[in-house]
Amino acid sequence: MSGDLSTNFWKWEFRCPCLKCKRKKVRVSSLLLFKLEMVKMAFDGKPVIVLSGNRCPEENKRVGGYPDSEHIPNPDGEAADIKIKGVKPIDIGLAAEKIGGMRIGIAKTYCHLDVRPPSPSKFWIYLGNKIIYSANIENKSLLKFYQIIQERIIDTNLILYNNI
Repeated sequence: MSGDLSTNFWKWEFRCPCLKCKRKKVRVSSLLLFKLEMVKMAFDGKPVIVLSGNRCPEENKRVGGYPDSEHIPNPDGEAADIKIKGVKPIDIGLAAEKIGGMRIGIAKTYCHLDVRPPSPSKFWIYLGNKIIYSANIENKSLLKFYQIIQERIIDTNLILYNNI
């Protein structure tokens, strides 16, 4: 049995969670769906769990999303926050980077993928309420960018620890 948006994805997975949008049409970019199918294949068909797909502007604001978020259909939603059980978000991001044509955000428990062109950052990392963008650090390799950020976090923690 296949999904109603693509082989493995259903409208209900991408629906905005607010009550106002309950009967609103779900609009998802066919390119995003294609890329998500490729991510699923990269992990031997493990289920891709969509945590956030379409969002209306009000829901986007409520969750602290970027005002011009790719989650807001215009005309189609071009983003999804996903997870795969047993797979680290960075590993999902690295697979997405190999597939190509996506911007990638790495959070503690999920990976944001969207199909808009980089402007200017191709990657970012969510650190609590802070977002670190790749444009001025390392915009060509997600792994290098991720390692640089991890080293900076360790250095900052060491400085804080040594000053106690």
